Amino acid sequence: MIKPGWKETAELIGILAIVASLVALVIELRQTQSALSAETYQARAIDAIGELLDVADSEYLLPVLAATSNGADHEAVAGLDPEDRMRLFNYLRARMIDWDNEHYQYQNGFMDADFFAATTTRNVKEWAPRWRAIGLEEGREEFRKYVDRVLSESE
Repeated sequence: MIKPGWKETAELIGILAIVASLVALVIELRQTQSALSAETYQARAIDAIGELLDVADSEYLLPVLAATSNGADHEAVAGLDPEDRMRLFNYLRARMIDWDNEHYQYQNGFMDADFFAATTTRNVKEWAPRWRAIGLEEGREEFRKYVDRVLSESE
């Protein structure tokens, strides 16, 4: 039979072991979260680099973007033939989908606020008027409201 003093000591040691294991688990989860955040950032960077290199090497899209100032020159956009206009439309749609994805990641806590402000918001401010001018609309209501807010702040 265990004396009451030993029993209480054993229970205290057990409780301390549980607390220590929970602290270790929290530390490990934070390290995993940091690693996943870095990996996500790297994946976005690799994706952006790949897209830029594809555009730079494109004998079809690059001339369209150059001739229209990346879709900002509305007169040049209006003068595009149907095929080039479709190229620009799809390029701007891809950009919009990419930034909608980043907005969604930010809303759900998967993107750092500095990155979001420095890249996503800056790009949306620059590119949203272009995709809207060619007839594209944001699909998600939350993203549309965000784009409206960003554009109203830039006026």
